[in-house]
Parts: sequence; C-alpha cells; structure tokens
Amino acid sequence: MENYIIPLHKTFWGKEEEKAAIQALRSGTGVGDLSFSEELAKLLKKFLAVKYALPTASGTASLELASAILLKRGHEVIMPSFTFSSCANAVLLMGAKPVFADIDITTYNIDPNDIERKITKKTRAIMIVHYAGMACDMEKIMEIAKNNNLYVIEDAAHALGAKYSSGYLGTTGTVGCFSFHGTKNAASGEGGAFVTNDNNLFKTAEIIREKGTNRSSFMRGERKKYSWVKVGRSLILSDILSAIALEQIKKLDEITRLRRKNAQYFLKKLKKLSSKIILPQVPKGTDPNWHIFAIRVPRLMRDNVIKELRNYGIEASFHYLPLHQSQMGKKLGYQRKDLPVSEEVASTIIRLPMHPKLKKSEIDYIAEVLGKIL
Repeated sequence: MENYIIPLHKTFWGKEEEKAAIQALRSGTGVGDLSFSEELAKLLKKFLAVKYALPTASGTASLELASAILLKRGHEVIMPSFTFSSCANAVLLMGAKPVFADIDITTYNIDPNDIERKITKKTRAIMIVHYAGMACDMEKIMEIAKNNNLYVIEDAAHALGAKYSSGYLGTTGTVGCFSFHGTKNAASGEGGAFVTNDNNLFKTAEIIREKGTNRSSFMRGERKKYSWVKVGRSLILSDILSAIALEQIKKLDEITRLRRKNAQYFLKKLKKLSSKIILPQVPKGTDPNWHIFAIRVPRLMRDNVIKELRNYGIEASFHYLPLHQSQMGKKLGYQRKDLPVSEEVASTIIRLPMHPKLKKSEIDYIAEVLGKIL
C-alpha cells in the first residue's frame, strides 16, 4: 500500500477507543451481544430516535438481514447500479432479482422517476443508497413506495449522522442499514447496524441475526432455554468492535461537525475552478455528513487527474464501476449504455481526501495542485 502525504480516509480514533477495546478484551470473550453491544444498541436508538437497533458484523450483514426479512424468491428490488456489490448480493442471496435504476446527475442518488418506470407486479422493495452522505429524495421515494405497497430499504452506509428535513437518514424507510467499516465516519474496523421502528420486523431480525435461534430473548430472561426456530445466519458484531463503535457514536456529532467544516472550506477554495470541475451540490432541506467529497471532471481527463494528484502525494480515487456494467451485471442481462447517467458519473467522478483530521493547509495544497493540473 502506498503512503500518501494526504490520505483519502483517516479514522478519528483516540485513547477512548483504545481503552474501551482493552476493557472489552478483559471483561468478556469478545462474542457479540455482551454489555458493549447492548450499550451500542441503546445509544444508536437514542441518537437516531428509532425504536429498535441491532449491531451487525458489517453494513453488508445489515443489508443481508434486511433482505432475509423482507424478500422471497421471485421478488424484484429496484436499486441504483452506482453502488457497491453488497446491495445486489443481498437480494440475489434470497433468490430475488436486483433491478437497476439510473441516478440523478446532481446528487448521484437513485432517480425517483426511473424507480417508477421500473416497477412491475414482482417489485417488492426499493433499495436506496444515500451516496456520499447526500440524501435521496425521500419524500418522493416514500410516496412511490406507499402508492405501490413497497418496502424501502435504506442503505445508509455512507450516511450516519446526515439529515433529511428533521430526521436522520436511515430512519425514514422500512429498515435502515449502517456501516462502521474502517473508512466510514464512525469506524470500528468492521461492523454495522440494522434499525427499524417495526416491532414484528425487529423480532424476526434478531432471530435471523442469531443463527435462526431465539437466543436474544433468552438472554433477556424471557424464556428458560433457547432453540433453533428459523433459518438464520451469524450476523452479530463482536463485543470488542462494539466497544470501539460505541465510543465512535459518542463522538459522532464532533466527527460530523469537523467534516462539514472541511467541506465548506473545500467548496470555498475550489470555487475558482468551478468552470473546470463540477462541485458537490447539497439538496435543499438536507444536511449531509460529508462522508465523501467528490468532484467531477471531463471523462477524458479523469484518470490523468487522479494520476497527477497521486504523484503530488494526494490520495484521490475514482469510485464504483456501475453494477450493470460488471460481469455479474452482464449475466443479469444488462448492457453498456443501459443507464447513461450512472455511466457518466462513474467515468468522471474523483473522490478527494475527506476526514475529520484534514487540515486547512492540506485543503489549500489540494486546491493548489488541482489548479496546476487543470
């Protein structure tokens, strides 16, 4: 791995996380659903103002849990192609079919108009992704879901701490899925969370998450013994990682504040290049967490700009190859040019360094280098 002067990501860990991890190591066996996992679930419920939260092994695990609860073989799920493979995998593992929709050219989020075009009698759910911590058009999406009796799975892996209207992203849909991956705003290395306000979904979720057993209710003292009651998976989060995630959630307001501060300074410094690059645009009535700060440049320039930034010690990167253009996408029957906006964004986007520890002097340097390159 190359060592860059300015890395793309940097965790906001300190002595608190180190102390919590050591305490978890000394007080238990590291398995899930011990005291730190319980505290993490409580804090997530309070922070997000949701009724139920379950720590999971990853954001991917949360998506698989959501799909296991809501989907059956033959169902279709509309989702963006401009996302990570975990979204499609979660659906395919249930014998359901991912149906890719195009994205909005401004927010890079799923286009509600294309959602409507893709609905069939087999459609069971809409899986949305709040790309970079920018909110999808939740008002329109929830209206479409209501009118067509569809579930909404919010992939909020990028969006912990971001807001839409007065609520947090990940809490408006049927279920919300978060990630604590080492690159995310709140990071425990690996980890995630599943949230919902539906009691029946929660009860099913905690059974599937715990290998298909009713062990969770046994641990709460609600039964004398537990047993296998449903087909399940092992999706719980180690208490050691829960301890780290717990400290990260305690710091989340500060993490988000620093990211927003850095994003505003980035926008100010790069404004002079606005005739050469496309800057991020914040949808009205939303408050992003700036998980990613992405610009776009002409397609023919993109790869060279990334190369030059890296030559100057700045870790810049492209992002997703749209799923419909992948080998698996082709097996599902998709072709190049099926989703033109997704393809345009994917071939022009550049992710710049963004994390709470980013310094103004580093942003100045990035802006200066971009000015030279462009």
